[in-house]
Amino acid sequence: MAAAAANLAGRPGVRVVVIGDPGTGKSSLVVAVATEQFPENVPKVMPHTRLPADYFPDRVPITIVDTSSSPEQKPKLIAECQAADAVVLTYACDRLSTLDRLSSYWLPELRRIQLKAPVIVVGCKLDLRDDQQNSLEQTMAPIMQSFREIETCIECSALRHRCLRSSTTPRRQCFTPQLLYLIKRRNL
Repeated sequence: MAAAAANLAGRPGVRVVVIGDPGTGKSSLVVAVATEQFPENVPKVMPHTRLPADYFPDRVPITIVDTSSSPEQKPKLIAECQAADAVVLTYACDRLSTLDRLSSYWLPELRRIQLKAPVIVVGCKLDLRDDQQNSLEQTMAPIMQSFREIETCIECSALRHRCLRSSTTPRRQCFTPQLLYLIKRRNL
């Protein structure tokens, strides 16, 4: 942990890149984490969003980079991923096709570019999830066994301000401590 703090001391902060299929909630997640409010009108891609250093007890400033999934933007997406300290890979809890694409496209693509950063899989739009769907653990266990680069996974709702694990935990306490823990563990 001390090594991570020392490494972070000489850097402007931590860079987190958010990727995933169109409509999975990437931009809403970025806005919700930054403002602790659900956005009414969200642009297709948010500008780089810097969280203040005092946002966390560790006083580590984090820059969140939202990305476009359009094929024309693929070179930029790859460059952003390669410059990332962590990658958040999103899927929509209400669209199983986006979950399937984690294994069929996104995770193989991250392997292809030899991503070194930890990957956090985030299911967005938890409030729209069908009650008949499998639990997060049942759904993600086979994917995590096949893709060891996934460090952790969560499901959340920017609209309802909740995570799968706790309906009363604010987004800040659900998503970002896991991210900081992973970054420290990797001594970034």
